[in-house]
Amino acid sequence: MSACSLLVVGAGPAGAAAAATAAGRGCDVTLLHDPRRGQAWAGESLPPGMPDLVAAVFGAAILDGHLPAHGTRAAWGSDALEETDFLANPLGGGLLLDRARFDAAARAAAVAAGARLVEGRASAIMHADGAWQIARAEGGALTARFVIDATGRSAAVSRQLGAGRTAADRQVAIVAAFADAGDGFHGTSIEAVPMGWWYTTPLPGGRRVLALLTDADLWQARTQDWPALLGETRHMARCAGPSASAAHPRAWPAESASAQRLHGPGWLAAGDAAMTFDPLSSQGVSAAVLMGSRAGAAVADALSEGTMPDLAPWAEDYRTLEAETADLRTYYARLERRWPTAPFWARRAAQGATRSN
Repeated sequence: MSACSLLVVGAGPAGAAAAATAAGRGCDVTLLHDPRRGQAWAGESLPPGMPDLVAAVFGAAILDGHLPAHGTRAAWGSDALEETDFLANPLGGGLLLDRARFDAAARAAAVAAGARLVEGRASAIMHADGAWQIARAEGGALTARFVIDATGRSAAVSRQLGAGRTAADRQVAIVAAFADAGDGFHGTSIEAVPMGWWYTTPLPGGRRVLALLTDADLWQARTQDWPALLGETRHMARCAGPSASAAHPRAWPAESASAQRLHGPGWLAAGDAAMTFDPLSSQGVSAAVLMGSRAGAAVADALSEGTMPDLAPWAEDYRTLEAETADLRTYYARLERRWPTAPFWARRAAQGATRSN
């Protein structure tokens, strides 16, 4: 049985950030990484201002190998595709991520900071004699004084501990990646449609991602409708290029959701295990890194003093971020008034009215 002070379960952006920060403060950290765990879909980005903050957690090398984002384009609330140039943004440009490269670099930064990387999957967790005992599916067990659940949407640890989860919508992302033959714009292009909204962005390595965001019941595995739906767009087919209609999409969960409890005695959830945000906000990776790092710092500092961390301020800030992104989602939904009776938009208008009341 291997013992540590802090066990971080899950080695994505949130888990790696927590591990790197805690280890950098002298905490004995084990980072449990399941290499079989599926990645999120391609096309994630860091908005302006976030690259420098992420580099402050992992080091400047984390920014290598990604594409610069020069701006965004959106046909939202009107038929016109309007461009926002990041050159006018005082925070600078953003980055279009190679997510596999980003995650690998984040894990490497955690190890360089002193974390111990162990491959495996947590199958069971229990608390006894003042310590956590985590069984590995591959055999053997780990013990820790504190556990951070960074297992993504599955929330594999916190669910076992009875932390429920509340979803704000039923959104899914229908995603395809293919060789890039798009129109050359270095940024994300977005187009609202009656069924939801599309986006496309170039990827490192000469690839491109195209996604349709809609509600699960509106899609209902209609893969055969992909070319027809793309053909109905005003801008997206041209932006994505001629290869897009022949691509083979896959459905991914994309709902906005949060854990009903973000922490408890000796544990917390971070990243997607804590909250998932609407992809329109571009907050997923950034929030995971920043809030994961803050959690790692709080836990490491408390354990070094022989106490448990006061996580109330951290959790309050997380809830504030949740509320702000929900307000942003409502704001964007209200900007789009062309299809008020379409189910996707009617649901979000009703949800926004409920929040206002």
